[in-house]
Amino acid sequence: MLSKRLLAAPAIGIAGYFALGLTVVSFGPLDYRGYQSATVAAYVGLNILFFSSCFVLGSRTRLPRKSIWRTEQNQNVLTFIFRASLVIAVLLMTYEFINAVRAGGLNLNLADSALAYVNTYADYTRNSGSYNLRFLITSMGAFPVFVAQVLGIFYFKELDRTTRFAVIYLFVVTILVYTLGGGKQKQFGDIMIYVVSVVLAKQAAFGKLKLKSLLVIGAVIVGGVYVLLMLLAFRYQAIGIDLTQLNRSLHPLIDYNEGYWLENAFGEAFAFPMVMFSGYLGQGYYGLSLSMEQPFTWTSFAGSSYSISVILNQFFGADFWVTRNYPYMVGYATGWDQAKWHTVFAWLASDLTFTGVVFFMGAVGFIYGRAWREILLYQNPFALMIFALMNIGITYAPANNQLMHSPGGVSTTFAAFIVYFLFHANFNAAPTIVRKLRFRIT
Repeated sequence: MLSKRLLAAPAIGIAGYFALGLTVVSFGPLDYRGYQSATVAAYVGLNILFFSSCFVLGSRTRLPRKSIWRTEQNQNVLTFIFRASLVIAVLLMTYEFINAVRAGGLNLNLADSALAYVNTYADYTRNSGSYNLRFLITSMGAFPVFVAQVLGIFYFKELDRTTRFAVIYLFVVTILVYTLGGGKQKQFGDIMIYVVSVVLAKQAAFGKLKLKSLLVIGAVIVGGVYVLLMLLAFRYQAIGIDLTQLNRSLHPLIDYNEGYWLENAFGEAFAFPMVMFSGYLGQGYYGLSLSMEQPFTWTSFAGSSYSISVILNQFFGADFWVTRNYPYMVGYATGWDQAKWHTVFAWLASDLTFTGVVFFMGAVGFIYGRAWREILLYQNPFALMIFALMNIGITYAPANNQLMHSPGGVSTTFAAFIVYFLFHANFNAAPTIVRKLRFRIT
Protein backbone atom coordinates (compact mmCIF):
# COMPACT_ATOMS: atom_id res chain seq x y z
CA MET A 1 0.00 0.00 0.00
CA LEU A 2 1.54 3.28 -1.12
CA SER A 3 1.33 6.15 1.34
CA LYS A 4 -0.53 9.28 0.28
CA ARG A 5 2.48 11.38 1.25
CA LEU A 6 4.79 9.41 -1.03
CA LEU A 7 2.32 9.53 -3.91
CA ALA A 8 1.94 13.31 -3.59
CA ALA A 9 5.63 14.12 -3.03
CA PRO A 10 6.51 15.26 -6.59
CA ALA A 11 3.42 17.49 -6.84
CA ILE A 12 4.26 19.13 -3.51
CA GLY A 13 7.85 19.74 -4.63
CA ILE A 14 6.73 21.27 -7.93
CA ALA A 15 4.23 23.57 -6.22
CA GLY A 16 7.02 24.74 -3.90
CA TYR A 17 9.34 25.34 -6.86
CA PHE A 18 6.84 27.62 -8.60
CA ALA A 19 6.06 29.37 -5.32
CA LEU A 20 9.80 30.09 -4.95
CA GLY A 21 9.94 31.66 -8.39
CA LEU A 22 6.89 33.83 -7.75
CA THR A 23 8.42 34.96 -4.45
CA VAL A 24 11.76 35.82 -6.05
CA VAL A 25 10.21 37.90 -8.85
CA SER A 26 8.09 39.84 -6.35
CA PHE A 27 10.59 40.32 -3.51
CA GLY A 28 14.00 39.60 -5.04
CA PRO A 29 16.87 41.97 -5.91
CA LEU A 30 15.50 42.86 -9.36
CA ASP A 31 12.51 45.14 -9.95
CA TYR A 32 10.40 44.48 -13.06
CA ARG A 33 8.53 47.55 -14.25
CA GLY A 34 4.77 47.10 -14.49
CA TYR A 35 4.85 43.51 -13.20
CA GLN A 36 1.31 42.35 -12.36
CA SER A 37 2.16 40.14 -9.38
CA ALA A 38 -1.40 39.30 -8.30
CA THR A 39 -2.58 38.42 -11.82
CA VAL A 40 0.44 36.24 -12.55
CA ALA A 41 0.30 34.51 -9.16
CA ALA A 42 -3.40 33.74 -9.62
CA TYR A 43 -2.90 32.34 -13.13
CA VAL A 44 0.17 30.26 -12.26
CA GLY A 45 -1.58 29.07 -9.11
CA LEU A 46 -4.57 27.93 -11.18
CA ASN A 47 -2.27 25.98 -13.50
CA ILE A 48 -0.50 24.32 -10.58
CA LEU A 49 -3.86 23.50 -8.98
CA PHE A 50 -5.04 21.70 -12.12
CA PHE A 51 -1.65 20.03 -12.53
CA SER A 52 -1.58 18.83 -8.92
CA SER A 53 -5.20 17.66 -8.90
CA CYS A 54 -4.73 15.63 -12.07
CA PHE A 55 -1.39 14.37 -10.76
CA VAL A 56 -3.16 12.95 -7.73
CA LEU A 57 -5.80 11.41 -10.00
CA GLY A 58 -3.13 9.87 -12.23
CA SER A 59 -1.16 8.54 -9.27
CA ARG A 60 -4.25 6.75 -7.93
CA THR A 61 -5.76 5.49 -11.16
CA ARG A 62 -5.71 1.85 -12.21
CA LEU A 63 -2.64 1.21 -14.32
CA PRO A 64 -2.76 -0.49 -17.73
CA ARG A 65 -1.21 -3.97 -17.59
CA LYS A 66 -0.65 -6.16 -20.63
CA SER A 67 0.97 -9.55 -20.54
CA ILE A 68 1.43 -10.32 -24.23
CA TRP A 69 5.13 -11.11 -23.89
CA ARG A 70 7.05 -13.71 -22.02
CA THR A 71 9.49 -12.54 -19.36
CA GLU A 72 12.42 -13.14 -21.70
CA GLN A 73 10.89 -10.83 -24.29
CA ASN A 74 10.56 -8.03 -21.76
CA GLN A 75 14.17 -8.49 -20.82
CA ASN A 76 15.29 -8.60 -24.45
CA VAL A 77 13.39 -5.46 -25.44
CA LEU A 78 14.82 -3.46 -22.54
CA THR A 79 18.33 -4.78 -23.12
CA PHE A 80 18.21 -3.97 -26.84
CA ILE A 81 16.89 -0.43 -26.31
CA PHE A 82 19.48 0.37 -23.67
CA ARG A 83 22.50 -1.16 -25.39
CA ALA A 84 21.63 0.24 -28.82
CA SER A 85 21.12 3.68 -27.29
CA LEU A 86 24.40 3.46 -25.38
CA VAL A 87 26.38 2.49 -28.49
CA ILE A 88 24.85 5.30 -30.56
CA ALA A 89 25.33 7.81 -27.73
CA VAL A 90 29.00 6.89 -27.20
CA LEU A 91 29.75 7.10 -30.92
CA LEU A 92 27.93 10.42 -31.24
CA MET A 93 29.63 12.05 -28.26
CA THR A 94 33.03 10.73 -29.36
CA TYR A 95 32.40 12.39 -32.73
CA GLU A 96 31.46 15.63 -30.98
CA PHE A 97 34.54 15.37 -28.75
CA ILE A 98 36.87 14.95 -31.73
CA ASN A 99 35.28 17.93 -33.49
CA ALA A 100 35.69 20.04 -30.34
CA VAL A 101 39.38 19.10 -30.04
CA ARG A 102 40.02 19.80 -33.73
CA ALA A 103 38.31 23.18 -33.46
CA GLY A 104 40.40 24.06 -30.41
CA GLY A 105 37.25 24.60 -28.36
CA LEU A 106 37.99 22.22 -25.52
CA ASN A 107 39.37 23.51 -22.23
CA LEU A 108 39.07 22.94 -18.51
CA ASN A 109 38.62 26.58 -17.49
CA LEU A 110 35.09 27.82 -16.71
CA ALA A 111 36.02 31.42 -17.52
CA ASP A 112 37.27 30.44 -20.97
CA SER A 113 34.16 28.31 -21.45
CA ALA A 114 31.94 31.30 -20.77
CA LEU A 115 33.92 33.36 -23.30
CA ALA A 116 33.51 30.58 -25.88
CA TYR A 117 29.73 30.68 -25.36
CA VAL A 118 29.61 34.46 -25.80
CA ASN A 119 31.70 34.27 -28.98
CA THR A 120 29.57 31.47 -30.42
CA TYR A 121 26.33 33.44 -30.17
CA ALA A 122 27.72 36.95 -30.67
CA ASP A 123 26.29 37.44 -34.18
CA TYR A 124 23.67 34.68 -34.18
CA THR A 125 20.33 35.38 -35.90
CA ARG A 126 17.40 33.05 -35.30
CA ASN A 127 16.29 30.84 -38.20
CA SER A 128 19.44 31.71 -40.13
CA GLY A 129 21.52 28.64 -39.36
CA SER A 130 22.39 25.80 -41.73
CA TYR A 131 20.88 22.34 -41.45
CA ASN A 132 23.76 20.09 -42.45
CA LEU A 133 24.21 16.37 -41.88
CA ARG A 134 26.07 16.87 -38.60
CA PHE A 135 23.24 19.01 -37.24
CA LEU A 136 20.63 16.42 -38.20
CA ILE A 137 22.63 13.54 -36.72
CA THR A 138 23.17 15.43 -33.46
CA SER A 139 19.47 16.34 -33.24
CA MET A 140 18.24 12.80 -33.92
CA GLY A 141 20.92 11.38 -31.63
CA ALA A 142 19.57 13.31 -28.65
CA PHE A 143 17.07 10.54 -27.85
CA PRO A 144 19.65 7.70 -27.62
CA VAL A 145 21.81 9.94 -25.42
CA PHE A 146 18.83 10.60 -23.17
CA VAL A 147 17.94 6.88 -22.89
CA ALA A 148 21.54 5.85 -22.22
CA GLN A 149 21.98 8.48 -19.51
CA VAL A 150 18.71 7.85 -17.64
CA LEU A 151 18.79 4.05 -17.76
CA GLY A 152 22.55 4.08 -17.26
CA ILE A 153 22.06 5.81 -13.91
CA PHE A 154 19.13 3.59 -12.92
CA TYR A 155 20.84 0.27 -13.68
CA PHE A 156 24.42 1.33 -13.01
CA LYS A 157 25.09 -1.08 -10.13
CA GLU A 158 23.80 -4.01 -12.16
CA LEU A 159 25.86 -3.36 -15.30
CA ASP A 160 29.07 -5.17 -16.17
CA ARG A 161 32.37 -3.30 -15.88
CA THR A 162 32.64 -2.43 -19.58
CA THR A 163 29.12 -1.03 -19.74
CA ARG A 164 29.68 0.99 -16.56
CA PHE A 165 32.78 2.51 -18.12
CA ALA A 166 30.78 3.40 -21.25
CA VAL A 167 28.11 5.13 -19.15
CA ILE A 168 30.71 7.12 -17.17
CA TYR A 169 32.50 7.99 -20.42
CA LEU A 170 29.23 9.30 -21.88
CA PHE A 171 28.64 11.67 -18.96
CA VAL A 172 32.23 12.90 -18.82
CA VAL A 173 32.45 13.61 -22.55
CA THR A 174 29.07 15.35 -22.55
CA ILE A 175 30.27 17.76 -19.85
CA LEU A 176 33.65 18.25 -21.52
CA VAL A 177 32.16 19.04 -24.94
CA TYR A 178 29.12 21.13 -24.02
CA THR A 179 29.74 22.65 -20.58
CA LEU A 180 33.51 23.15 -20.53
CA GLY A 181 34.03 23.31 -24.29
CA GLY A 182 30.99 25.36 -25.26
CA GLY A 183 30.10 27.12 -22.02
CA LYS A 184 26.54 25.77 -22.16
CA GLN A 185 24.64 25.35 -18.93
CA LYS A 186 21.77 23.26 -20.31
CA GLN A 187 23.54 19.93 -20.78
CA PHE A 188 25.03 20.06 -17.29
CA GLY A 189 21.66 21.09 -15.89
CA ASP A 190 19.98 18.20 -17.72
CA ILE A 191 22.42 15.70 -16.25
CA MET A 192 21.83 17.08 -12.78
CA ILE A 193 18.06 16.72 -13.27
CA TYR A 194 18.46 13.14 -14.53
CA VAL A 195 20.59 12.17 -11.54
CA VAL A 196 18.17 13.71 -9.03
CA SER A 197 15.14 12.20 -10.81
CA VAL A 198 16.55 8.68 -10.94
CA VAL A 199 17.96 8.69 -7.40
CA LEU A 200 14.68 10.05 -6.02
CA ALA A 201 12.59 7.54 -7.98
CA LYS A 202 14.79 4.58 -7.13
CA GLN A 203 14.97 5.36 -3.43
CA ALA A 204 11.19 5.88 -3.29
CA ALA A 205 10.42 2.69 -5.25
CA PHE A 206 12.49 0.52 -2.92
CA GLY A 207 11.30 2.17 0.28
CA LYS A 208 14.67 3.79 1.02
CA LEU A 209 13.68 7.44 0.70
CA LYS A 210 14.89 8.66 4.09
CA LEU A 211 16.53 11.78 5.47
CA LYS A 212 20.00 10.61 4.42
CA SER A 213 18.83 10.16 0.82
CA LEU A 214 17.22 13.58 0.78
CA LEU A 215 20.42 15.14 2.13
CA VAL A 216 22.45 13.49 -0.65
CA ILE A 217 19.97 14.72 -3.26
CA GLY A 218 20.09 18.19 -1.72
CA ALA A 219 23.90 18.17 -1.85
CA VAL A 220 23.80 17.22 -5.55
CA ILE A 221 21.39 20.07 -6.26
CA VAL A 222 23.44 22.62 -4.31
CA GLY A 223 26.67 21.51 -5.96
CA GLY A 224 25.14 21.62 -9.41
CA VAL A 225 23.59 25.03 -8.88
CA TYR A 226 26.95 26.31 -7.65
CA VAL A 227 28.64 25.23 -10.89
CA LEU A 228 25.86 26.85 -12.92
CA LEU A 229 26.19 30.06 -10.91
CA MET A 230 29.94 30.19 -11.49
CA LEU A 231 29.48 29.65 -15.22
CA LEU A 232 26.81 32.34 -15.27
CA ALA A 233 29.08 34.81 -13.45
CA PHE A 234 31.94 34.13 -15.87
CA ARG A 235 29.59 34.68 -18.82
CA TYR A 236 28.76 38.18 -17.63
CA GLN A 237 32.37 38.93 -16.77
CA ALA A 238 33.26 37.92 -20.33
CA ILE A 239 31.15 40.81 -21.63
CA GLY A 240 32.35 43.24 -18.97
CA ILE A 241 29.40 43.27 -16.57
CA ASP A 242 29.60 43.25 -12.78
CA LEU A 243 27.30 44.31 -9.94
CA THR A 244 28.35 47.98 -10.02
CA GLN A 245 27.44 48.21 -13.73
CA LEU A 246 24.27 46.18 -13.49
CA ASN A 247 21.70 48.95 -13.88
CA ARG A 248 23.49 50.23 -16.98
CA SER A 249 23.66 46.74 -18.47
CA LEU A 250 20.29 45.22 -17.63
CA HIS A 251 17.21 45.49 -19.82
CA PRO A 252 15.52 48.93 -19.60
CA LEU A 253 12.51 47.27 -17.97
CA ILE A 254 14.59 45.86 -15.07
CA ASP A 255 16.21 47.73 -12.20
CA TYR A 256 18.62 46.35 -9.62
CA ASN A 257 17.89 47.27 -6.00
CA GLU A 258 21.29 48.67 -5.07
CA GLY A 259 22.27 47.71 -1.57
CA TYR A 260 20.05 44.63 -1.54
CA TRP A 261 20.69 42.46 1.54
CA LEU A 262 22.55 39.81 -0.47
CA GLU A 263 25.23 42.34 -1.39
CA ASN A 264 25.47 43.66 2.15
CA ALA A 265 25.58 40.21 3.73
CA PHE A 266 27.91 38.32 1.38
CA GLY A 267 29.78 40.90 -0.67
CA GLU A 268 29.68 41.74 -4.35
CA ALA A 269 31.59 38.69 -5.61
CA PHE A 270 29.08 36.24 -4.11
CA ALA A 271 25.99 38.39 -4.61
CA PHE A 272 26.50 38.99 -8.34
CA PRO A 273 25.85 35.42 -9.59
CA MET A 274 23.01 35.07 -7.06
CA VAL A 275 21.37 38.25 -8.36
CA MET A 276 21.63 37.06 -11.96
CA PHE A 277 20.34 33.62 -10.97
CA SER A 278 17.32 35.30 -9.42
CA GLY A 279 16.71 36.66 -12.91
CA TYR A 280 16.65 33.10 -14.23
CA LEU A 281 13.99 32.26 -11.66
CA GLY A 282 11.93 35.40 -12.08
CA GLN A 283 12.23 36.86 -15.57
CA GLY A 284 9.88 34.31 -17.13
CA TYR A 285 7.04 35.38 -14.85
CA TYR A 286 7.61 38.96 -15.94
CA GLY A 287 7.38 37.80 -19.56
CA LEU A 288 4.10 36.07 -18.69
CA SER A 289 2.81 39.28 -17.11
CA LEU A 290 3.57 41.23 -20.29
CA SER A 291 2.07 38.46 -22.46
CA MET A 292 -1.23 38.60 -20.61
CA GLU A 293 -1.49 42.28 -21.54
CA GLN A 294 -1.19 41.60 -25.29
CA PRO A 295 -4.07 41.27 -27.79
CA PHE A 296 -5.30 37.74 -28.48
CA THR A 297 -3.16 35.71 -30.88
CA TRP A 298 -3.35 32.16 -32.20
CA THR A 299 -0.52 30.44 -34.03
CA SER A 300 -2.28 27.38 -35.51
CA PHE A 301 -0.60 24.87 -33.18
CA ALA A 302 2.77 25.77 -34.70
CA GLY A 303 3.95 28.76 -32.67
CA SER A 304 4.69 27.33 -29.24
CA SER A 305 7.73 25.40 -30.53
CA TYR A 306 10.55 27.26 -32.22
CA SER A 307 11.87 24.10 -33.89
CA ILE A 308 8.52 22.93 -35.23
CA SER A 309 7.92 26.40 -36.64
CA VAL A 310 11.34 26.32 -38.32
CA ILE A 311 10.70 22.86 -39.81
CA LEU A 312 7.32 23.90 -41.21
CA ASN A 313 8.80 27.11 -42.59
CA GLN A 314 12.03 25.71 -44.04
CA PHE A 315 10.78 22.44 -45.47
CA PHE A 316 7.07 23.01 -46.16
CA GLY A 317 6.93 26.72 -46.92
CA ALA A 318 4.53 27.51 -44.06
CA ASP A 319 4.47 30.86 -42.29
CA PHE A 320 7.08 31.28 -39.56
CA TRP A 321 4.37 31.01 -36.92
CA VAL A 322 6.65 31.45 -33.92
CA THR A 323 7.09 35.14 -34.79
CA ARG A 324 3.37 35.65 -34.11
CA ASN A 325 3.30 34.11 -30.64
CA TYR A 326 2.99 35.95 -27.34
CA PRO A 327 6.74 36.18 -26.55
CA TYR A 328 7.39 37.76 -29.94
CA MET A 329 4.38 40.08 -29.61
CA VAL A 330 5.70 41.22 -26.23
CA GLY A 331 9.03 41.97 -27.89
CA TYR A 332 7.39 44.07 -30.59
CA ALA A 333 5.33 46.01 -28.03
CA THR A 334 7.74 46.46 -25.13
CA GLY A 335 11.24 45.43 -26.18
CA TRP A 336 11.13 42.35 -23.91
CA ASP A 337 11.73 40.02 -26.84
CA GLN A 338 11.65 36.23 -27.16
CA ALA A 339 15.34 35.98 -26.24
CA LYS A 340 14.33 36.95 -22.71
CA TRP A 341 12.60 34.47 -20.45
CA HIS A 342 8.89 33.77 -20.94
CA THR A 343 7.27 30.96 -18.96
CA VAL A 344 6.06 27.86 -20.75
CA PHE A 345 2.52 29.15 -20.13
CA ALA A 346 3.06 32.13 -22.46
CA TRP A 347 4.54 29.92 -25.18
CA LEU A 348 1.76 27.33 -24.97
CA ALA A 349 -0.98 29.99 -24.84
CA SER A 350 -0.04 31.01 -28.37
CA ASP A 351 -1.37 27.64 -29.59
CA LEU A 352 -3.82 26.65 -26.85
CA THR A 353 -5.03 30.03 -25.45
CA PHE A 354 -4.45 30.93 -21.82
CA THR A 355 -7.56 29.01 -20.78
CA GLY A 356 -6.54 25.96 -22.81
CA VAL A 357 -3.13 25.89 -21.12
CA VAL A 358 -4.79 25.27 -17.75
CA PHE A 359 -6.47 22.10 -19.05
CA PHE A 360 -3.29 21.07 -20.85
CA MET A 361 -1.38 21.30 -17.59
CA GLY A 362 -4.00 19.01 -16.08
CA ALA A 363 -3.27 16.41 -18.78
CA VAL A 364 0.46 16.78 -18.13
CA GLY A 365 -0.12 16.28 -14.42
CA PHE A 366 -2.17 13.11 -15.03
CA ILE A 367 0.56 11.50 -17.16
CA TYR A 368 3.24 12.59 -14.69
CA GLY A 369 1.27 11.12 -11.77
CA ARG A 370 0.65 7.84 -13.55
CA ALA A 371 4.32 7.50 -14.44
CA TRP A 372 5.22 8.12 -10.79
CA ARG A 373 2.85 5.35 -9.68
CA GLU A 374 4.34 2.95 -12.25
CA ILE A 375 7.79 3.69 -10.87
CA LEU A 376 6.74 3.09 -7.26
CA LEU A 377 4.85 -0.15 -7.95
CA TYR A 378 6.79 -1.72 -10.82
CA GLN A 379 10.07 0.18 -11.20
CA ASN A 380 8.93 0.62 -14.79
CA PRO A 381 11.94 1.84 -16.84
CA PHE A 382 9.80 3.49 -19.51
CA ALA A 383 7.81 5.39 -16.88
CA LEU A 384 11.16 6.45 -15.40
CA MET A 385 12.20 7.95 -18.74
CA ILE A 386 8.95 9.93 -18.94
CA PHE A 387 9.37 11.05 -15.32
CA ALA A 388 12.92 12.31 -15.99
CA LEU A 389 11.93 13.95 -19.28
CA MET A 390 8.97 15.76 -17.74
CA ASN A 391 11.19 16.95 -14.90
CA ILE A 392 13.30 18.69 -17.55
CA GLY A 393 10.22 20.44 -18.89
CA ILE A 394 8.98 21.38 -15.42
CA THR A 395 12.36 22.66 -14.23
CA TYR A 396 12.68 24.98 -17.21
CA ALA A 397 8.95 25.89 -17.27
CA PRO A 398 9.53 29.30 -15.59
CA ALA A 399 11.90 30.21 -18.45
CA ASN A 400 10.64 28.69 -21.70
CA ASN A 401 9.10 25.72 -23.51
CA GLN A 402 12.34 23.78 -23.19
CA LEU A 403 11.25 20.33 -24.38
CA MET A 404 9.93 21.72 -27.65
CA HIS A 405 12.54 24.40 -28.28
CA SER A 406 15.49 22.63 -29.89
CA PRO A 407 15.28 19.93 -32.60
CA GLY A 408 16.93 17.50 -30.21
CA GLY A 409 14.36 18.25 -27.54
CA VAL A 410 11.47 17.78 -29.98
CA SER A 411 12.79 14.45 -31.30
CA THR A 412 13.50 13.20 -27.76
CA THR A 413 10.05 14.17 -26.49
CA PHE A 414 8.17 12.50 -29.34
CA ALA A 415 10.36 9.38 -29.30
CA ALA A 416 10.15 8.99 -25.51
CA PHE A 417 6.35 9.13 -25.49
CA ILE A 418 6.08 6.75 -28.45
CA VAL A 419 8.30 4.20 -26.71
CA TYR A 420 6.44 4.72 -23.44
CA PHE A 421 2.98 4.10 -24.90
CA LEU A 422 4.25 1.07 -26.84
CA PHE A 423 5.94 -0.75 -23.97
CA HIS A 424 5.05 0.55 -20.52
CA ALA A 425 1.96 -1.61 -19.98
CA ASN A 426 3.94 -4.80 -20.61
CA PHE A 427 6.40 -3.91 -17.88
CA ASN A 428 3.56 -3.20 -15.43
CA ALA A 429 2.42 -6.79 -15.93
CA ALA A 430 5.80 -8.43 -15.42
CA PRO A 431 6.00 -11.25 -12.86
CA THR A 432 7.00 -10.35 -9.31
CA ILE A 433 10.33 -12.17 -9.59
CA VAL A 434 11.28 -10.02 -12.58
CA ARG A 435 10.28 -6.83 -10.79
CA LYS A 436 12.54 -7.83 -7.91
CA LEU A 437 15.37 -8.22 -10.39
CA ARG A 438 14.47 -4.71 -11.58
CA PHE A 439 14.80 -5.82 -15.22
CA ARG A 440 18.51 -6.39 -14.92
CA ILE A 441 20.47 -5.64 -18.06
CA THR A 442 22.92 -8.48 -18.49
